[in-house]
Amino acid sequence: MIHNLELEQHLLGGLFRHPERYGEIAGFIDPDDFYADDSKMNRTIFMTLRQCLENGEAVDPTVVAERIKDYNITFGKDIAIGEYLYALSLRSVSSDQIKTVAEDLKKYTIRRNIFESAKKVGEKVRKIDPATSYVDIIDQADEIFNSKINFFDNGPDVPVDIFNEMEHFIEERGENPQEDYGLAGPYKRMNELYGSLLRPGNITVFVARSGVGKTRLVLDFCTKVSQEHQVPVLHFDNGEMSREELIVRQCSAVSGVSPYHLETGKWRQMGDDVVEKVREGMKKVKQSNAKLYYYNVGGYTVDKMISTLRRFYYSKVGRGNPMIFSFDYIKTSSESQGSKSEWQIVGEMVDKFKKTIQKEICIDGQPLIPMITSVQSNRSGVVNNRRAENIVDDESIVSLSDRITQFCSHMFILREKTLDEREAEPEFGTHKIIKIKARHLGKLAKRAIDPVRMQDGSMKQNVIHFNMNGFQIEEIGDQVDLVEAQGADWEMNEQNENNGAPDFRIR
Repeated sequence: MIHNLELEQHLLGGLFRHPERYGEIAGFIDPDDFYADDSKMNRTIFMTLRQCLENGEAVDPTVVAERIKDYNITFGKDIAIGEYLYALSLRSVSSDQIKTVAEDLKKYTIRRNIFESAKKVGEKVRKIDPATSYVDIIDQADEIFNSKINFFDNGPDVPVDIFNEMEHFIEERGENPQEDYGLAGPYKRMNELYGSLLRPGNITVFVARSGVGKTRLVLDFCTKVSQEHQVPVLHFDNGEMSREELIVRQCSAVSGVSPYHLETGKWRQMGDDVVEKVREGMKKVKQSNAKLYYYNVGGYTVDKMISTLRRFYYSKVGRGNPMIFSFDYIKTSSESQGSKSEWQIVGEMVDKFKKTIQKEICIDGQPLIPMITSVQSNRSGVVNNRRAENIVDDESIVSLSDRITQFCSHMFILREKTLDEREAEPEFGTHKIIKIKARHLGKLAKRAIDPVRMQDGSMKQNVIHFNMNGFQIEEIGDQVDLVEAQGADWEMNEQNENNGAPDFRIR
């Protein structure tokens, strides 16, 4: 079997000599890492050592030997436990080596578990009922294998002293500054106000009424990021859009040609200009190495969706690599609700997705996958035939469950402009994106949260204006840009409470 007796003894000896270093390895070393002897003597010694260390007791070899004898545990006639422990305590292990030795020993545990999991998968599929569907065969094999493997990606499961780590983290980040944390999105002003909407382990949600364009916006966002950063996108569709529809939409987005002509194939008959636009758009996509993977999860339970997400990530993307997870969209699943209400079902769905991308699919304890999704607004979000002052633009329009708002890091309302807004803001887009929640902000944080004084003297929340023409989406600017475009006289204060970011004020 896969093990290393020398490393086990080295770690035990190191803990005798440097018990103060135990806290550094407590989060990932456990008795199962001591596997090398049939008598399980090293495992028993570690368990006794751990108990002493966690109770603040002495770890002298004599004390530990007496404790083991009190348990009435023996390891054979030829083994003198006291002498064995004394020999371990004399091993030459420096304080700085403890964590390295523990990590090396853990690698043997990982290899052993992978080997054993592979054997269990082999035994399972050999005995499985021939009538079992291929999907269930894959799911059962995936559950056996990844239940062991995912455990090692969760990072230390103990509290961490933030102040102890602060200096190293801040100084290291200062030596290696980053323009953005997380994947930068394709919309300049949105990045400046709210930072990355694709931080690993975070969920971004767009709220909109049906047909407003939330799917268009999310896919435009994801695919442009994929083209810019060569990060694959996994897009789960809840059964409302086919693969063919998505292909047509994306081709229309990159070419500017109407979906009707693409879907019917009549684009070939529309003249050389149209043919060139279509082929040039497809060529750019291919050259960018963007990847958009579509999967229809209509009718799936949330557990089956998560199983599919995990399996795709490990088989197609690869452990440790980044990926964007797009989910269209949050609604009640097909799971039997029983006594649970709709909001409980949806809340549990979001909770499970959050745990998967934040705690389960990780490398060295760090998440790798951001999630971007959408949810329907309730009837309070209806815009048709209303004036701007009668529109509800707050979190009360979010349907289904408050837990959606609780678990997300960013949440925005996407809505069409009312007729009076279109009249008052000509040439400034067709839609508005309104911030409900922003756990993180960008370099223009003050501009993101401060109200903007309009030309008539009123104060309004800052929003971002977009033009959505078919499947082509363009960011126009925010409220500050709008006032500036309408001819206000501006002065710029370069040094203000926003730590140097420009602060625009009307003179």
